[in-house]
Amino acid sequence: MVAAARDSTRGVVDRFRSLPITRSAVPFGQAAATAVYGLASFLLMALCGLAVGWRIGRGAADAVAALALLVAFQFAATWVGIYLGLLVGKEETAAQASILVFPVAMVSNVFVPTAGMPAWLRVIADWNPISALAAATRQLLGNPTGPAGAWPLAHPVTASLAWTALLLAVFVPLATARYARPA
Repeated sequence: MVAAARDSTRGVVDRFRSLPITRSAVPFGQAAATAVYGLASFLLMALCGLAVGWRIGRGAADAVAALALLVAFQFAATWVGIYLGLLVGKEETAAQASILVFPVAMVSNVFVPTAGMPAWLRVIADWNPISALAAATRQLLGNPTGPAGAWPLAHPVTASLAWTALLLAVFVPLATARYARPA
C-alpha cells in the first residue's frame, strides 16, 4: 500500500501510464515482486525454524503446497494494498492506514484458539481469511490444531484458495482501473 501511494505521489505512476503497456502490467509487476520477496522470506523463516528444531510433520509435497498457499495469499493481499495505496494516494496516509492490518491478524486463530473467544468474536475470527490460511498451513505442515467449528476451519485449504480467488477477483480489476485513471 505504501509503495503504491509513494509511486502515485512521486509521479512514477504518471510516467508508467505514458508508456505503451497494458494498464495491469505495473501493478502486476509490483504484486509479483512482492510475492518473490515473500517466497524468499518464507523460505528463510522455514530454514530458521528447522535450525532450532521445528520439523515438518508431513511430506515435502505438503510443505511445498503450504508454501505455495502462503505465497498465493500474499499475492492476492498485495492487490488489496495496491488498490488502497492508489486510492489513498499519499505515502504518509498509507503508512498510517497500514496499522489497520493488525486487527485482522489479531482477530484470528493465529495467536489463540477461537474456541475461547466470545461467541460474536468467534464467528468473526472463524471466518477471517487469516484464520483459514493459518489452519491450512498448520494442516499441510502436519501441526494439528483443535477441533474446527466453522466451515473455513473444517476445510482450511479450500477456504484459503477461495479467499485468495475472491480477493483477486475483486481487487485486480479495482486496482487496474484505479491505476489507469489519472489522479
